[in-house]
Amino acid sequence: MHKLLRLLILPLLISSSALAANPPRQWTSSDGTSKFQGDLVEFSDKEVKIRRSSDFNQFRLPLDRLSKEDQDYIHGLLREKRRDVGLKDGAYAEKITGQFTKGVSKQGMNYQIWGNPKFEATERYPLVIWLHGAGQSGDDNEAQMGGSPKQWVDEAHQKQGPCFMLAPQCPSRDIGWKNEVADKLLALIADIADHLPIDDSRIYLTGSSMGGSGTWFMAAKYPQVFAAAVPLCGGGDVKNAEILKNIPFWVFHGDKDDMVPVERSRTMVEAVKKAGGELMNYSELAGEGHGITGVVYPRSDLHEWIFKQKKASLTSN
Repeated sequence: MHKLLRLLILPLLISSSALAANPPRQWTSSDGTSKFQGDLVEFSDKEVKIRRSSDFNQFRLPLDRLSKEDQDYIHGLLREKRRDVGLKDGAYAEKITGQFTKGVSKQGMNYQIWGNPKFEATERYPLVIWLHGAGQSGDDNEAQMGGSPKQWVDEAHQKQGPCFMLAPQCPSRDIGWKNEVADKLLALIADIADHLPIDDSRIYLTGSSMGGSGTWFMAAKYPQVFAAAVPLCGGGDVKNAEILKNIPFWVFHGDKDDMVPVERSRTMVEAVKKAGGELMNYSELAGEGHGITGVVYPRSDLHEWIFKQKKASLTSN
């Protein structure tokens, strides 16, 4: 599996058990020669304190003395603690203001992020990612907001579907949402999900024009990440139909689009359905041209639909 994808997926596999009540656990040494039952008393990124079930003795162990599975378990617990305090004391805390706030990722990608500082810290919220079109590429960290579904973060919509929203900026239309840009975006998503109370099973992707094509591309490249995808007036590679068939899609395209032919969406929808994709929805907008974001994103049925989508399970295979 792609190493950046593992950053996002692996902690989720662990956190489901980490959030449950902690029964005595079987611990295994790093060399596999020693196994014992015990309760976890304290933990950090350096060591653990365990109460052994057989004699109730408590002792400390360096984390690297435990098996990879046990280390992953502890890292999952640490991640949940980090996310619980992420709104007040974390890498993105100062950017969660109730307004779109600018940032630059560790990999150099410009973005704006929206979140409500009054979200419940121990709850987990969806993340909506908006991919802009070619004309909004650049380095001003401003242009990408045009056409975005910003109405989804107003008070009325947030009451119905509270969420975080991420709006990255592609540096060059010549690259688009692929290659190193796609990798940088995935790294940003993973980092945000590591430090804010994001529901990893409800990460949604949408975009228009180049961003619509980017939605098709990103969903195919990282299918384990996204719970739903909403591409507007874009197009993809029909060779990815088998990969995409299990992802819920709602595709939009105007039948009078003179910039991206409507056939590009028709072809993708047909290919995914032919591959067995029963989660594919398609709305062809009669009389509409290329600029359809102002028609699509205010739709209450789309807003309601997307927040119902949730990944049933994630695996590291």
